[in-house]
Amino acid sequence: MFRIIDKLKGYLVIKLFTIYLRYLIGFAFVFASFIKMKGERFTSIPATEPIGYFFEAMYQTGFYWRFLGVGQFVAGALLMSQRFSTLGALLFFPIILNVFMITHAIDFGSGTPIITTLMLAGTIYLLLWDYRKWIILFRQDHQIKLDLTTESADTFMTDPLWTLVAVIFISLTAIVWIFESKAIATWALSMITIGITAFIAGIVRHRRRMNVLTR
Repeated sequence: MFRIIDKLKGYLVIKLFTIYLRYLIGFAFVFASFIKMKGERFTSIPATEPIGYFFEAMYQTGFYWRFLGVGQFVAGALLMSQRFSTLGALLFFPIILNVFMITHAIDFGSGTPIITTLMLAGTIYLLLWDYRKWIILFRQDHQIKLDLTTESADTFMTDPLWTLVAVIFISLTAIVWIFESKAIATWALSMITIGITAFIAGIVRHRRRMNVLTR
């Protein structure tokens, strides 16, 4: 399996998929975290319903409700950062696994369980992508032999552009929540525009680097 992953890392389209998957999954948590950190209710569903009762019980804990929000924000932001995405995925996994179990244990309808299943699958993929950074945790000390200093740097995946885009995404989302902006359509359009622009810019920068190397 790991050999397959190493081979996939040679394809630009797979790299782009991985980068934007980090953005997508991480953003889902960052966006949902602000309402908890502000100490507000997550849903208007009445407590007479199983889902409403569940969220109301967590909301009434007060500090724990905000703690969940902080945990989601940290995990999502780290995942989106690209630079610390492995740590973000490691923090993200137990949280999304818990959410996955909850959405299947309580009647959330048909859509939500599908979304959480896809998010869990995506997180597992991201963990496998970065397997070299955590696989040594499952080996005996005398079996650890991992020297990556001889490998060339992946200038595409480590391009500072991707981290800058993450900072912009998170900042715009924070502004919308903190100032309770009603310009949601403008915000959404800005996010999409930035994402597309970064996509094009990333490819252009990569091709320029390749042209320099081949001269």
